[in-house]
Amino acid sequence: TRDLAQRIEEKKREKPGNRLLDQLGVCSLEYGCFTAQNIFYGRWEGGIPVSPQCNARCVGCISSQPSECCPSPQRRLNFIPRISEIAEIGVEHLQNGEKPIISFGQGCEGEPSLQADLIAESIQLIRRKTNLGTINMNTNAGHKQNMKKIIDAGIDSIRVSMISPSEDVYRAYHRPQNYQLEDVIETLMYAWKAGVYTSINLLAFPGFTDDEREIERLIDLLKKTGVKKVQLRNLNIDPEYFLRILPRKKFDSLGMTEMIKILQRELPHLEIGNYSRGVRRK
Repeated sequence: TRDLAQRIEEKKREKPGNRLLDQLGVCSLEYGCFTAQNIFYGRWEGGIPVSPQCNARCVGCISSQPSECCPSPQRRLNFIPRISEIAEIGVEHLQNGEKPIISFGQGCEGEPSLQADLIAESIQLIRRKTNLGTINMNTNAGHKQNMKKIIDAGIDSIRVSMISPSEDVYRAYHRPQNYQLEDVIETLMYAWKAGVYTSINLLAFPGFTDDEREIERLIDLLKKTGVKKVQLRNLNIDPEYFLRILPRKKFDSLGMTEMIKILQRELPHLEIGNYSRGVRRK
């Protein structure tokens, strides 16, 4: 809206010295990031980036690309916020926001779970001040021990991004550093048993994602891990480049509509959508 820049300046005056607000202001105005903007509008899912580092080298990363490749659409966070900066924003958003969610793991950062101690302590501090709203994290969930620390601290929900339930495809696209798909699955199972609401952010590429073998493996993963929701997210990548990196070159594609029908039939309680909503852990 026309008053966004004014809202940003007002919020920064209210909370002088909060570097996260400076970052979110840039994300709001320069990158058009809705979760950053929601912090200033006081509504819905508000982003809280925390991690400059990542433990994956995803082919389609939007905040870090090798210099000889295409430019990234946004610059990655270059500092680690203080607990006080996180809590100052998080408590206000959860207490006063409309259908409030705060989410670690944003497009302008790396992997949030690499800052597990920071996130865990922030969750505990925020929950001492308010029990309202949802605390969420968007993550690759590959660092098992760090993920367990965050889950044990009381996070309400996690959304795990993946290109495929097939190990070879997962490895080719995400290029994980010091973890593998099995670690992600173990994290999802741990979260499920702890009562955390879990969802998968499935990066969708029609013709591949709806391959019969991929669908079968996805169903197996969902049944094994108790995932409650699949969010289908268009993979923004050059199609020819993506197909070149895939280990398999031939697919038995059923169509995305048919894929959704199969998921609904095999997993009648599974939610299928494309955005996060407020939940609380059980």
